[in-house]
Formats: sequence, C-alpha cells, structure tokens
Amino acid sequence: MMMQVLNYVYITVILIAFISSLIAFRLDLPFHLKLFSCLLGLTFIIECFVALFERPIFHHRNNFWIYNSFGLVEFWLYGYFFYRIITVKALRKVIFLFLLIFPIFWVITIFFLFGFNVWNSYVVIVGSFFSVIFAIMYYYQIITAKEIRSLRSMPEFWIATGLLIFYLGELPFFGVLNFLVSHDMLLTRSLLKVLKLLDTLMYGLFSYGFLCLIINTRKSSS
Repeated sequence: MMMQVLNYVYITVILIAFISSLIAFRLDLPFHLKLFSCLLGLTFIIECFVALFERPIFHHRNNFWIYNSFGLVEFWLYGYFFYRIITVKALRKVIFLFLLIFPIFWVITIFFLFGFNVWNSYVVIVGSFFSVIFAIMYYYQIITAKEIRSLRSMPEFWIATGLLIFYLGELPFFGVLNFLVSHDMLLTRSLLKVLKLLDTLMYGLFSYGFLCLIINTRKSSS
C-alpha cells in the first residue's frame, strides 16, 4: 500500500515537472531545455505505462525490458544536455566520448550479456556514474565562471542538482539489485521506497527550476 502511494506521488510530480518545463517552448528557451522538457514528457508516459503494466490484468509481468530500453535514451540525453551547457573544452571532450561509446556499450550489454528481460545493472551503473560526473563538471563551470548569475533563474543548476542527488543514491542500490532480489526481497522493497523518495525529490527540483523561470518572468513583466 505504501509503495502504491509513493508511486502515485512520484508519477504526479513527474507530470508537474513536465507541465512546468513547457515554459521552455513558451519563452523560446535554448534547445537543451526544450529537449529536456520532451524527455520529461517521455518519462511520464513510460512511468504511466509501467504502472499500467503492473496491474493485475497483466499478471505483474516483467517490466525490465521497458527500463532497459528507456535507459539508453535517458542517459544519452542527459549526456547531450550537459554537452550543450558545458563550455570547457576538455570537459566537453569527455562528454562527447560518452555520447559515442555509451550506445555501443548498451548494445553489447543488452544483446550479449543480459538481454531485455533481465535488469541491466551495467548500463544503470555506468549511466548513473557519468550523470554524477557531468553534474559535478557543471558545478565546476559555475564556480570558475567569471560572471556570477543568480541560481534561482538557472533551471540547468536545479536539473544538475536533482540528477546529482538521485544518482548518488541510485548507484549503490542498482549496482547490487540483482543480488538483493535473489537474497533479501524485504530489504529490497525498503530500499526501493527510499530510492522512490529520492527520485520524487529529483523531479521536484526539476519543477522548481522551471517554476522559478515562470515567477521571474511574471515579476519582470509586472
């Protein structure tokens, strides 16, 4: 019951984040924010589909294939998002290599190691690790920037912060998920609730970043 409530709250917060992000199109914001808005919309659709897929009518079928497929899109777009906003050449080269190699890595792990119906922990670990690294790179760019900007008006900062918080928590959990599922389902469910809260917080931070733009726009026009 508790997990169902968390799932409803989680999906609702994703929807709020997506609706908030639509301001990127209304204000004609940079392409990376419009792309991120599209990713939020796709995430909402995926999570709704997974929630429907888990209903009794589907007999709780394995949904790993959904997340394994979406993992490629999600992590690659995170990398591309940071590639668009990070200007330091050395850091951009690292992200560019990730964008080239990660799809190849995904294909190898899916078709030669795990398959679609087994949780692909390798992709999650690598994707989560680089999401954290890219967020730290962005922090470095902010700290070393000559021009000081208000963080409240920077949705990129709140997006990076949300990703950093969630994936720092996700890394150790999903790295041992297959082991936990096989040996201790009670502990797995408990940790999954904590992770769901972190995931909800991440999308809440995404919402905040875009809502701040809405508030600042109204203030400037009044």
